[in-house]
Amino acid sequence: MRPSIMAAQDTIVARATAAGAGGVAIVRLSGPRSWAVGRALLPWTARRPIIPRRMELGLVVDPASGEAVDQALAVFFRGPHSYTTEDSVEIHCHGGSACVWRVIGLAQAQGCRLAGPGEFTMRAMLGGRLDLTQAEAVGRLAAAQSDIEARLAMTMLAGGLGRALGPARQAIVAAAASVEAAIDFPDDAPELAGPAQATALEDGAARPLAALLAGTVGRAAYWEGAKVAICGRPNVGKSSLFNALLGRQRAIVSERPGATRDVVDEVLILGGVACRLADTAGLGPAADELDRLGQERATSFLADCDLALVLLDGSRPLTSADHAVLALCQDRPRLLVVNKADLPPAWQPSALGLGPTLAISATSGLGLNELARAVAEALCQGAAEPAPGEVVVNARQRAALGRGLALVRRAVAELGRPEPRAELISLDLAGALAALGEVDGQGAPDEVIEAVFSTFCVGK
Repeated sequence: MRPSIMAAQDTIVARATAAGAGGVAIVRLSGPRSWAVGRALLPWTARRPIIPRRMELGLVVDPASGEAVDQALAVFFRGPHSYTTEDSVEIHCHGGSACVWRVIGLAQAQGCRLAGPGEFTMRAMLGGRLDLTQAEAVGRLAAAQSDIEARLAMTMLAGGLGRALGPARQAIVAAAASVEAAIDFPDDAPELAGPAQATALEDGAARPLAALLAGTVGRAAYWEGAKVAICGRPNVGKSSLFNALLGRQRAIVSERPGATRDVVDEVLILGGVACRLADTAGLGPAADELDRLGQERATSFLADCDLALVLLDGSRPLTSADHAVLALCQDRPRLLVVNKADLPPAWQPSALGLGPTLAISATSGLGLNELARAVAEALCQGAAEPAPGEVVVNARQRAALGRGLALVRRAVAELGRPEPRAELISLDLAGALAALGEVDGQGAPDEVIEAVFSTFCVGK
C-alpha cells in the first residue's frame, strides 16, 4: 500500500537507479532524519564538516557492527536546495543488488522507511519545486521510449502546460470573484455584467482551453504510445512480420500451424510512435485446448488494442478463416496488410472490394518502411508530429480539461441569459477551477495526486 501524503514527514529511502547489476547504483534518502542517517552509515563524515552538494568518497559502515559493507561516493543536500526540497542524501554505491539492498537495509534499521512510487517527486511538488504537470512530466521522461515522448515530457517539465493554463485560470477567477460579490453583497455590488462578462469568460478561458484540447486530437499516440496487434489466420506470416519489424528473431516461425500459442509483444518505434507490438495466435478453428486458449488471448488483446494489422497471404486464395478475421476486425481501427508480395499474386484486393491495402514481404523487407509510416498515420489520424515546445496533454489531463471546459461554457451560457442566476454560475466556475486543479495540482484532492504518483517507478 502506498504511503499517504500525510506521511510526508517520514524519512524515506529507495534505490534511484534501475534494478539489475551495474557499475554504480544510487540510494537516495530524503526527510528530516536523512542527514543523521547518512552520518551513521558514513562515519567518516563526522570527522569534518559536511559541505552540501559536494561528492566525497568513503566507506559505508554497518553502525551496529562496524563492518564496512561498501566503498561509495556520497553527497548531502540541505533543504530547500535539493530535489525534494528536504534534507537529502545520495549514496553512490556499487551496482550489485547485494550492495544496494544492504545499504537500504542499514538505512531502514536507522528508522527510514521504503519510499513509495514517485514519492521523492511528490515531495518536490508538495515543497513547491514542481506543479503537478511538471511532476507528471518527470515520470513520463523516466519512462519515455521515443524521442517525441521525451521531447513532449521536457516541454511539460519546463512548465509549458502550467503557463498555458495560467490565463484561463485567471479569467475564471476574475469571473468567479465578480459572481461571488454579486451573491454576497447584492445591494453594494454592481449587477452581473451579463453578455459582457460572458464574452470575457469565453475569450479568456473557453477559447484557450478548447484550443489546448484541439491540439491533442490525433496526437495522443505521440505522447502515450499505442498497442498494435498483428492478427490473421494461422501460417499467414504474423510471426515473420513481427520479427522483421523488430529486427531480430523474437517469435518462433514455423510452417506448422499453431506455433504461436500466446501473445508475444515488444515495444518498438514505428513512424516515431512508441508501439507495443503484439504477435498473436492464428485465428480460426481451434485444433486443441491450447490452441483455443491462445486464440482467446489473441482476441482479448485485439479487443483492447489501438490498431489491428490484419495480415493476409497474397500468394494463396483467401480462406473462410481470412474472411472471419476480416469480419472480426471490421469495426475496429485496422490496416489491411497483404504479405508475400514477392510471390506471384493469387488474388487482387481491388477485385474483392477490401478497400486500401498495403503490400509487403516480411521475408524480403519489401514495404516495411511504408507500413511503419502507415501505422503512425493511422494511430495519429494523420495529425502532424508535435513541433518542439508544443504542449500535448495526456489522457488524464485531457479528461479533466474537458470537464473544466464544459463547465466554463455552461457558465458563459448562463451569463448570456437576460437574468443570469449567480448561484448556478458560481457552482460551475468553482467546478471548472477544481477541474483545472486536477491538472496543475492547485487544490487537487489527495486521491488525485496519489493516483498520479502511483504510476511512477520507486526511487523517482
